[in-house]
Amino acid sequence: MGKAHVAALRGDSRTALELLDEGRRVFDAAGSDDAQSDYAVPWWRFNVFISLMAARLGEEHLALQAQDEVSRNLPESLPRFRTHLEMHRGLMLVRAGDREGGVAYARAALHALPAEKHSLTLRMLMTEIEGA
Repeated sequence: MGKAHVAALRGDSRTALELLDEGRRVFDAAGSDDAQSDYAVPWWRFNVFISLMAARLGEEHLALQAQDEVSRNLPESLPRFRTHLEMHRGLMLVRAGDREGGVAYARAALHALPAEKHSLTLRMLMTEIEGA
């Protein structure tokens, strides 16, 4: 999935989507159970990866499908992932042409999460959204 994200960041939609398909096949064979952990990768978390990759590509339909899947299954005990989803929506707004609104949306989502829960990944995503 890391390779898919790199392809998405480079704007290579075809490669990113091919790697996503490969990632799904690997997940089907080796995915985690539904353990509640920052490290396990159950199906809902795999969809967090899909959501961001799709948002980066401007694949709104795919991003929304993934976000819906996460929303249905995300444990309440892991609020940082909900923040990720909201920030992905901000990125989607930026990609759709509403830079100011998207940045504000993502920033509000990040600030709604207690500062001690801000991860390096969330801060990097905010930088990406601000620079998009």
